[in-house]
Amino acid sequence: MASRLGSGPADDTSTEEPHPALVIDLTEGSTRPGVLRPGNVDGLDLWSEDYRTPEYLAWAIDDLRREFGEPDQRYGVYFIHGEDPRSGLSRSVELERFGDSFNNDVPLMRRLYGQFEDVGATEIITVVDHEEHLPCGVIRTVRNTAEYGCRILNDLQKHGEDGWGLTWDEIVARSRFAATRADEITDIPTVAVAIKYQGHRKADGVSKALYAGLMQQGLRSDAKTWVCSLDRIPYILVQAAAKDIMQEFDGVPGQPYYGAPDTVPLWANIWDYEYYLRTQHPDAYTMYAHSVGLDDQYFFGFAEPPTWVAPDPEVIDLRMYDPVVPESR
Repeated sequence: MASRLGSGPADDTSTEEPHPALVIDLTEGSTRPGVLRPGNVDGLDLWSEDYRTPEYLAWAIDDLRREFGEPDQRYGVYFIHGEDPRSGLSRSVELERFGDSFNNDVPLMRRLYGQFEDVGATEIITVVDHEEHLPCGVIRTVRNTAEYGCRILNDLQKHGEDGWGLTWDEIVARSRFAATRADEITDIPTVAVAIKYQGHRKADGVSKALYAGLMQQGLRSDAKTWVCSLDRIPYILVQAAAKDIMQEFDGVPGQPYYGAPDTVPLWANIWDYEYYLRTQHPDAYTMYAHSVGLDDQYFFGFAEPPTWVAPDPEVIDLRMYDPVVPESR
């Protein structure tokens, strides 16, 4: 395995001032910021509350729906670049849930994730309600890079508060990454369902749609390994719903992390998980890999049809999928 897959900075000491907010005109016929695309948003502060007003969120959902031919399903699952002004849909859920649960605010969230947006490494899987014009849930994904790293790999190497103080060699030794290059790793720094959609049946459907979006995004990409961090209770719930998708780093404990009391760093190899799910849990596989059972209610907004092909089973490593139940504390 090549060394320094996650050789981005271990400590975030950025003091860069935020961009000024944009004044948004939502009157009929106006030029709206949502028509801008990645690479054309210099000077805009996408963390501004202007991008999270009810009027703006409703417009962003309608714009996404128009882009994909007005799908009939009530819900849409969209894959929004971090530089796209419609990503305010995603941030509205993150700020609601992480603010409510962990007291995370805009300055902290911008510091944690803004750099990865600015360099074009972020894609946010976002579930929206077409009828209610509301965002329902979000999974933020960040492609690791040799220059900037990603949130959890940087923090695993960070010393002090919110860090684990590991060397890169220790991270590699405590996992079995299939990735051999920095950009073959995708970080999953946030997973959240909006409070309005927390009810048991609604949350179950939104969560499954998010997991399906994540799996299909992974299978369509050239990434080989996921990394993430989850607080203990969400970790247990994710493992139950996604059939033990993630693995713990050997001997790396959970600890307080940006306001969460007991966060566990995790990893998984995408194609090992695909093979395990396909052979051991076929019903879950057809749901997450092919949207079966979800596609009557959820439209999946991929720009291109799937082209992925499963690898030779001889390269699959299933050692990590011995039954493991996360410890409840």
